Amino acid sequence: MKVALKLSAAVVLGVAVLVLAGCDEAPTLIGDAQTTTAMAQQDEGAVSRTTEIGPVKAVVTLGPPAPKLGDALTLTLVVEADSGVTVEMPAFGEALGRFSIVEFAPHATITEEGKTVQSQRYTLQPPMSGRQRVPPLRVEFVDERPDKLPDSGEAEVRELLTEEVSIEIQSVLAEEEALSDELRPPRGPLQELQTGVARYWPWLALVAGALGLALAWRWWRDRLSVRRRLSAYDIAVGRLDSLEVGGFPGADEADDWYVELSSIVRRYLEDRHGVRAPELTTEEFLRAAGASAQLSSGHRQLLSRFLEQCDRVKFAAYVPDESESREAFDAARRFLLETRLLQEEAESGEEDGRQAA
Repeated sequence: MKVALKLSAAVVLGVAVLVLAGCDEAPTLIGDAQTTTAMAQQDEGAVSRTTEIGPVKAVVTLGPPAPKLGDALTLTLVVEADSGVTVEMPAFGEALGRFSIVEFAPHATITEEGKTVQSQRYTLQPPMSGRQRVPPLRVEFVDERPDKLPDSGEAEVRELLTEEVSIEIQSVLAEEEALSDELRPPRGPLQELQTGVARYWPWLALVAGALGLALAWRWWRDRLSVRRRLSAYDIAVGRLDSLEVGGFPGADEADDWYVELSSIVRRYLEDRHGVRAPELTTEEFLRAAGASAQLSSGHRQLLSRFLEQCDRVKFAAYVPDESESREAFDAARRFLLETRLLQEEAESGEEDGRQAA
């Protein structure tokens, strides 16, 4: 985000930051009359695309229908899912191309029928005139309804991609050229400001600009922290999947394989839970993890057994068989999933508390 050292730009930036900081909303209960389509089509004439896979329906709208360069656009994604279906909405700002994000407002609702309806509403600024496009947005979901589970009993993660949405941004050059052709009468001489405020104007502008920069940096830092925390699980699972593809290790590969396995768990804890993991010994790391309120006692015990098993291979020259390696791998995946869900529940409870206050 670029911030000019001018008072007007700093004021605008400060307002935008304050709006972004308070955009979250708590889940509410809605009636049957407020359908997914009605929630999405808040701008009359907006471009709308609907995609439906199984129990999940996604509606993307983009408007207003005939914007000019400089006008704000509203992009809304509404996802409706049946009861028993868990939905993971796109990460903040994902797949928005070169659009600048001015405002972001997520929302969650539950219908009287038990369906969940989640929405993300962006206020965007287009980068230029001409046809601009919003690429497909990716929504992940897990269908855990008892009658839909596979024979294995474990539901798979499925993916829904919305349709691409495009819109034509009109140029303002034609209007400016028309105005320039009109003759305007000469303006009178400017009167010099005689008040003492004029002497301090440059300093006031400098202070305001510095304040705007500080607010912008704080907002950007918080957003990066949120994105890093939300993506920590995906990164760790991706590394686990890559490790699993290579198969479980033999006697010669066990040391390197267990080093990578423990590194995945340690890096995940650092990114998502704020535990400084990679540079600590196992004993120091367990002590730091024990002080984290985000980990339950059961998860701390699971982590302790897992790391002790890894240390036996790395430092005691222990050679595990395939069943032991599989057990360690399953323990790492279970730890990632359960601690992720635990933190999401805690953050949801904190947000509900703030809304109630």
